[in-house]
Amino acid sequence: MPIKVLIVDDHPAIRTTMKDVMENEGFETELADSGERALEIYKHSFFDFVLMDMQMPGLKGVEAFRQMLQNEKNHAKFIFISAFSSPELEKDARELGCIEFLQKPIRVEDVVKLIRAKLRTSILIFIENINLQENVIKVVEKEGYTMEKASSIDEALINIRQIDYNFIVIDEDSPSVEQDSLKKTVKVIHSKSQIVEINEDEKPQLVIQRIQNLTG
Repeated sequence: MPIKVLIVDDHPAIRTTMKDVMENEGFETELADSGERALEIYKHSFFDFVLMDMQMPGLKGVEAFRQMLQNEKNHAKFIFISAFSSPELEKDARELGCIEFLQKPIRVEDVVKLIRAKLRTSILIFIENINLQENVIKVVEKEGYTMEKASSIDEALINIRQIDYNFIVIDEDSPSVEQDSLKKTVKVIHSKSQIVEINEDEKPQLVIQRIQNLTG
């Protein structure tokens, strides 16, 4: 199925340029010229990503985002664009869960690259410490990565044998026998998965930083 993107901007040229480039890349797009129109479309349709201007007449981007999140549905990943620097609005958008904030002028190719990167990166989280697991899942989901979790070493090993994840996130304080078993399995099946370690004394955001360091 094609990736569905809702493009929200009050400037016609931006909407049509985004639409033309993205559809040439194989995406399916829908357009909205205001926050109000975006709300109506989003309520009745499913999208993988929403690309939204921060500053529009009437309903602003962040407020539209906040209202969209009130719908009981699987939500799209949100990317904001803005011609103006607004640290406060950017902070609000990120706290609500947007995965990226881009400054105009933007290259549509960069947006396409960002979307494809988020879709391509798959992560398995195997952390038995529930509090740490939940916090790591929150930051990973917020970044828009494809993610699965394993609740036991047996489940983790089964998943690893079935899927070649880009990254496997583990608790470095977990029993060494489990870590050894997991790393050995990755090696034996010639998986390209990279291990990312975290512990409960570290900020969960470090997982994203380590993934980005390994990616870049």
